[in-house]
Amino acid sequence: MTGGQTAMSRCDKLWHPMKISTKGEYGLRAMLHIAMHGETCPVTSHEIARHQAIPEPYLRQILALLSKDGLIHSNRGPQGGHVLGRPASQITMRHILMTLEGQTTSVDQILALPCHIEIGSEHCAIREVFLEVKAAVERILSATTLEHVVARQRHILSQGISVPHDLAAVSLLPIISDAALPSAPPRGR
Repeated sequence: MTGGQTAMSRCDKLWHPMKISTKGEYGLRAMLHIAMHGETCPVTSHEIARHQAIPEPYLRQILALLSKDGLIHSNRGPQGGHVLGRPASQITMRHILMTLEGQTTSVDQILALPCHIEIGSEHCAIREVFLEVKAAVERILSATTLEHVVARQRHILSQGISVPHDLAAVSLLPIISDAALPSAPPRGR
């Protein structure tokens, strides 16, 4: 690997701190489908794959991990399928992602990168921001249960609500209000 490739991969990680893997996304979608449709009878992997556009062989691997961790119960055979392993109110989004990915965000990967800045990583304001991002994500995912997501999904569908693909760029700025920033020292001193 050349120096340019290493720098680029580090840069890529910095620009995508919230990216989850396909496994995580498919697992969340599968859990939502099971929670919404598995209340009266088990949901088959074929049904989940078809409705969620997930390749069935890959879905089976994901369901095996969810089953191993007790998030779902799986039964084989003609009457088989998948049901939640416990009430949706006791399953958090964080637990699902931790089961499938071992982490909730790639912020940990950013924090683990070697830091060679002059002041040292223990005095780095950028590191502090990413620690705040990690704490906020952990707090939200830990507080959001599958029950909440099911209720919200049903509300969105019943009301015909369109969910945007991203936040409006204007709402993201300013991240820190100008009043919170120290004034710059005068130049030339």
